[in-house]
Amino acid sequence: MDELAELNGCLTNIGQMLMRDPVLVIKCLFGPCTPYQFRLEGPGKWVGARQAILTQWDRTWQPMRTRPLDIKQDEPYNLYVKLAVALVILYIVWGILL
Repeated sequence: MDELAELNGCLTNIGQMLMRDPVLVIKCLFGPCTPYQFRLEGPGKWVGARQAILTQWDRTWQPMRTRPLDIKQDEPYNLYVKLAVALVILYIVWGILL
């Protein structure tokens, strides 16, 4: 993608951008590669590209939060997990004592 961006003239210069906006550089380097990064400079430049990059994880997680979970739904699951952990601990202790 970088080669195509360089041919089109929309490849961002990370060194210059590091001096101007270090937060944006961190999001670009350690976040997912998105088309918004190629809209920061060059032809087809978009003013909202920076904001779109900074909020891309919000748009990713928002559809996953469709409904609030009721705590009562989690109680049986927690009970089963606690029982399983207790059985594993008893099994280990029983093996050490024998």
